Amino acid sequence: MTHPFAGARFDELIRMPRASLEGIMRHGTTPTADHLDGWEFRGYNPPIFARVLGFQKFIKGFFRDSQGLAGYNLFVQAPRGGPDRPWIAKGGGDPRARHGYYDVVAVQPGGRYSDFPDAVLLDYGSGRNSALNPESRIRDFLVQVDPDNPDLYLGKAFLDLGIARMFSNFFVLERLQRAPT
Repeated sequence: MTHPFAGARFDELIRMPRASLEGIMRHGTTPTADHLDGWEFRGYNPPIFARVLGFQKFIKGFFRDSQGLAGYNLFVQAPRGGPDRPWIAKGGGDPRARHGYYDVVAVQPGGRYSDFPDAVLLDYGSGRNSALNPESRIRDFLVQVDPDNPDLYLGKAFLDLGIARMFSNFFVLERLQRAPT
């Protein structure tokens, strides 16, 4: 039986309606650390508010350290340039340009973030960011769109507001390049 999102492509996902993206989150497979570790991915936030605010395009990287699998974000040149322009990191890939660090953790059944059991959770509130940094409120679910394609992922971002959480947006990731060490 063919997976419902077999053969999906980055340029298709960034234009899909919200209901279709929800379907991908429900049918996606769990990303593996081996497919993420040591790579950077081009990222795209489809909503218009992300374009207006200047963070429609970004780079998300993954690495392992003594605490496990983790990651970071990079701002890009021309973040409003649309998906046809290249993803070039601001700061020339300098590790000091990294921001928005997160831990990659398993989704815990019955927990606060158990909506998508086949996802991993990118937890920006794990202590890698200052508690005063607004990025520490972000929690992202991440699934592999097609089980046969470890280069394409879909994320669903939330803001953790303490007593409540708020859906922010979907985002799409596609393998870009090896992460600098």
